Amino acid sequence: MQTSPATILRLWVFLLFGLGSGAVVCADTADEGLSASVLAQGWKHRVWLLYPPEKVKADQILPDSARADAVRLSAARGEVEPFLLVLRTEVPLRGVEVRLSELKGPGGAVMPAPVEPVRTLGYVYVDEPSGTRIAQKMPFETGTGRYPDPLLRGPASVRPAHNLQFWVPVEVTRDAVAGVYRGEVALSCRREGWMPADFVMPIRMPVELLVRDFALPQPSPLLNTAYYSAAALLAARPGMNARELYREFASHQQTPEPLLPSPVLRVLPGDELEVDLDAWEREAAFALEEMRLPQVFMPVFGSARGVLQGLYFLWHFPAVTGQRWPAHPEQGLPGAYICDKEGRLTPGFERLFGAYLRKVNALVERRGWAGRVLVSTMDEPYTGHVSGEGRELDKPEANYRVIGHFVDLVRAAAPSLRTFCTANPVPELEGRIDQWCLRNLEAAGNGRFPEPKGGGVLTLCDNYRTFIDYPMVAPRTLGWLCWKTGARGWLTFETMGDLEKAWQEPVLVYPQFKGGTVWGMGQLFYPEPLGKGLVPSLRWEMMRKGADDYAYLWLLQQRVQAAEAAGVGPLAEVARQARAFLEHAADGVAGVGSEIETSSGPARPNAQRQSVPHRIREEAALWLERLPQGNP
Repeated sequence: MQTSPATILRLWVFLLFGLGSGAVVCADTADEGLSASVLAQGWKHRVWLLYPPEKVKADQILPDSARADAVRLSAARGEVEPFLLVLRTEVPLRGVEVRLSELKGPGGAVMPAPVEPVRTLGYVYVDEPSGTRIAQKMPFETGTGRYPDPLLRGPASVRPAHNLQFWVPVEVTRDAVAGVYRGEVALSCRREGWMPADFVMPIRMPVELLVRDFALPQPSPLLNTAYYSAAALLAARPGMNARELYREFASHQQTPEPLLPSPVLRVLPGDELEVDLDAWEREAAFALEEMRLPQVFMPVFGSARGVLQGLYFLWHFPAVTGQRWPAHPEQGLPGAYICDKEGRLTPGFERLFGAYLRKVNALVERRGWAGRVLVSTMDEPYTGHVSGEGRELDKPEANYRVIGHFVDLVRAAAPSLRTFCTANPVPELEGRIDQWCLRNLEAAGNGRFPEPKGGGVLTLCDNYRTFIDYPMVAPRTLGWLCWKTGARGWLTFETMGDLEKAWQEPVLVYPQFKGGTVWGMGQLFYPEPLGKGLVPSLRWEMMRKGADDYAYLWLLQQRVQAAEAAGVGPLAEVARQARAFLEHAADGVAGVGSEIETSSGPARPNAQRQSVPHRIREEAALWLERLPQGNP
């Protein structure tokens, strides 16, 4: 009897990862330390492999008890799977770089080698742990020292007793043939006159990649949005190509917000509005059609002259009574006040903004984008934002009243658009909001969010999973948090908050919490030191892994539902077991309640090591291969 290719792949994975089709691994018991193995060694140097990758500080000494003879990975089609190499030497080395070769697979299939060398990791010095002077315990381990975070281009140098690290992403094309691919990763350095003649360079290390027999869904089932300060970006990187930025966000399953250039709004005499959407339409088409992102925001308010963003709009009451729209009209006329002292929209605003809504709605209907363009309302209407005079009037009920009138205008003028609000569902807004972004996770308890009574999609915002001194796994848990709670994605409230100073000290100090310190909040990119672009962070890369993990679980759920719909058959029992797996898959990865600013009670447990979600992801892959697409 011949063994099928799918069976061979499952056996290969079983031998590689020690996984079967049993219960979910919910605790990291056998592998509490780093997953580090010595992959190569020679004259006064060693190279460690960490897969799945973990954070290693600049001066951290890795154990040399474990050995690896090759890099062995697995990934789905359309996935980017990273591993980490750590070089430590007894002598200084210069011009060090790592290159990944082409990978050769079954039937002559080839994955071409990346054009550029892989990136090295820069370090950020953390002098006090995140959470210092905050009463509640942080949801992840913290510490001090030189933590890896920026992903740098170009050759690097290393001195004795320090770690030089290489982030090696393996990109699997969507049309790759399933099976095992083989190649190598080569580390080289500048040869110096004082080095011995038998010093071997480059160091060549085997790579084996198992390509799964399924592809990640496109577009992503997650409705993720990552905001960036356009003003900060334009000040620090005025010549950066916008399409390059959008590709970076889209490749990490994040909708970039805002899209530039913005629409041009001219307020003409007589309160007439002239709208030019041509440039913005091209960028929205690039995001929605070419990059296949699930949604974008309609630009609504001026963060700077000539720049409209769509995420943050209405000020809290009563400040909104003094807010004019447009904020920076091209013609220079003042625009209209948004609402009166009773919270009702002014006739001038209804006329101007209504005209804008109708123009955008017509564009959306013409392009077939109905339901994919969001209109924001008010940021966190349940909290107090107004200081000084009028603070006593900044109450949730007053903010909800303004939002209600605003949504009525949107519904009447632009029925193809969808409304967005960073708030938990409340009776005052039920039936008015199409996408809720939950700022407070307490409604989930330690499980799932209840369905909104008036409808709408749930997403979430959790700012306490992306700190520099957290373990590598922390941002990855965002995908698992969504799966656990039933949320459809997450909002990153800021990625470039203080870009010009990011290299100096990417630390945020709260005015409350007695000056609480957190590292990296709102700063997921750095300005490229010797170029015009941006340097992404490890935390940004691990957010992508969280989105990929969610896609595995989502895809398995689709196949389980298809098998169940087919009724009895050989796959019915497999589908039943897979559903039981999905119900508890995230339990050992993501704890609910880490949004410390707006939660009460202690932070709940989260996985502290990558091995936990990595094992469960591999388990999900095995279930996917047992429930192939299209089988009855």
